[in-house]
Amino acid sequence: MGLDINAVQFLLRARKNGLRLGKVLTVGRLYLDVFPATVCQLLQQHGLSDELFRNKGEVSGYADDFFRALGASSVHSLDASNYENASLVHDLNQPIPAEWRDTYDVVYDGGTLEHVFNFPVALRNCMELVRPGGHLFLHAPGNNWMGHGFYQFSPELFFQAFSAENGYGMVEMIAYPVGPHARWYRVSNPQEIRSRVELISYSLICLLVQTQKKESVQIFRQMPMQSDYSVMWQEASGKPVVPVQPPGFFVRLSSRRLPALARLIKAVGSALKFYRSHSLRNRRFFTPVKRD
Repeated sequence: MGLDINAVQFLLRARKNGLRLGKVLTVGRLYLDVFPATVCQLLQQHGLSDELFRNKGEVSGYADDFFRALGASSVHSLDASNYENASLVHDLNQPIPAEWRDTYDVVYDGGTLEHVFNFPVALRNCMELVRPGGHLFLHAPGNNWMGHGFYQFSPELFFQAFSAENGYGMVEMIAYPVGPHARWYRVSNPQEIRSRVELISYSLICLLVQTQKKESVQIFRQMPMQSDYSVMWQEASGKPVVPVQPPGFFVRLSSRRLPALARLIKAVGSALKFYRSHSLRNRRFFTPVKRD
């Protein structure tokens, strides 16, 4: 678990856009997987002091100093054991103590939630730890992470979880192929574009998520529902079911008389559909953004 160059730049971007860190909690004791010289360069570019990283040699160590360099007044960590001297020891499969709620200005998960079996409880715990007005950051696995943890995540999950009903609002979600020079894409909210945001990729995809807590409410009092089903049920209420339309004349003719041609047409159509709606080239789903 840790901060890579993408996570570092995402936090710098958030601070540039007005984030004030204050009291910070990291979920897990996070490493900073960026060379100290690179961290110094990035901090200088953003007008921040690099004093904490000038004499670190080749290894940056834990990420605590990076949060301090961004302006954190304190940095705590939460883990299931104290083997890395976490400030708080707690199993995220279980609800957090009531006195921990609404405590931190920033909670940052750098790769823990996908390893916790009781994910809804773990996510709710992280959401409850944030004070109203504070921010929760997630660095989560998207496509092609099978076997890394218990889960890999869809953007729909986070857009629905961080809703007004749960006292939250989405600030920004970025998807990127894993790598230090990867291109970033802002992910559309499926509910707003009235479409599933689907992706088929050949590379590992990560999600960087920034959310803000607007108010303290009972989280998941009503469990999140996938947005397209909710819309479908609402719009179809009281309406007759529309039958599926049969294929057109030429498709039926080619299927009967020219089976090889029909298979070719189907294959080409499937390929075009893939590039049109299931890749990072789909600008309705994924909008390129500049990395700061």
